[in-house]
Amino acid sequence: MNILLIRKRSRLTYKLLISLSLIALSFSPSPSWAGFFDNKTSGFSSSSAEGFLPVEEAFRLEGALKASTLTLTWEIEPAHYLYRSRFKVRSLVPENAELIPVSIPNGEKVDDEFQGRVEILRDKVQLIYQFDLSDSELKEGVVVEVIFQGCAEAGLCYPPHRQQLNLIQR
Repeated sequence: MNILLIRKRSRLTYKLLISLSLIALSFSPSPSWAGFFDNKTSGFSSSSAEGFLPVEEAFRLEGALKASTLTLTWEIEPAHYLYRSRFKVRSLVPENAELIPVSIPNGEKVDDEFQGRVEILRDKVQLIYQFDLSDSELKEGVVVEVIFQGCAEAGLCYPPHRQQLNLIQR
């Protein structure tokens, strides 16, 4: 009978310890798991707690469609850069419309710790593509998906980021 009483007491003690631990965690000023479940469109949390900018603030992308020319422009924050080889652009609407690269600037050649010898682009970057579409198709508007990747010099490489742009011909 004493063994039964000891088991009941140890279960109660165990449950009490778990309850007190959970209460203590809920009053903690900055739980260690804060921000763990954050989810942005790229699948990457903003990292602002560590001093890093969210990807769409570090690399501000704008697109313009004039006649059949698509211009993509990035304003890149200081101490950040984009990999020249990590740009991908495709048409979503109209689906699979051909995009022909016209102008992609050369970058600064650097030895990257993880990527080897690469070209990086800083400050402001402009890529130009040509749509192989009729004027009537372009006037209906296009949706492009742009994928790019960059890093902060402070030690963070962002995962590849996807961004959609809805554009109307000017």
